[in-house]
Amino acid sequence: MKQQLDLNNSNISTILNSKLGLLRDHVELEINFIEKWINSLTNQSKLESTKRKELCEICNSKEDYFEGHHIAGRKHDYRQVTACKSCHRWLSDKQKTWDKRWEKENLSENLRQAFFLQGLQDILILKSKKIENFLEALGYSYTENISELLKRG
Repeated sequence: MKQQLDLNNSNISTILNSKLGLLRDHVELEINFIEKWINSLTNQSKLESTKRKELCEICNSKEDYFEGHHIAGRKHDYRQVTACKSCHRWLSDKQKTWDKRWEKENLSENLRQAFFLQGLQDILILKSKKIENFLEALGYSYTENISELLKRG
């Protein structure tokens, strides 16, 4: 009986470790993708800022119409992200809640950088709300194993 219990725990550990290994690989790929994406926004040229992607960079929707969202606000920086109408509206509404100096023009470099980072923070927060959370994906990844074990009784 004790040997059978150890064998079952070993099977569960194998399943869990296998799924965690896959998650580790997935998270590493996601981090690399996000790093490249953030660097592309940060190092964007004026010409690149005017080009629209074929999908929303926040929620990945492929609507027919996309808008450019100025990350720090149009007055403060040319860099943009491609957004669907819904994501653009949320980001623009969020900008209206920022420090009131955001409404002024000709800001110091420190304030311009602060507003760029504020915009990037808002983009990342919205993106995290719109895309699948990897922990949820990990949870669902056990479905096949659960079904198989339930069938075995």
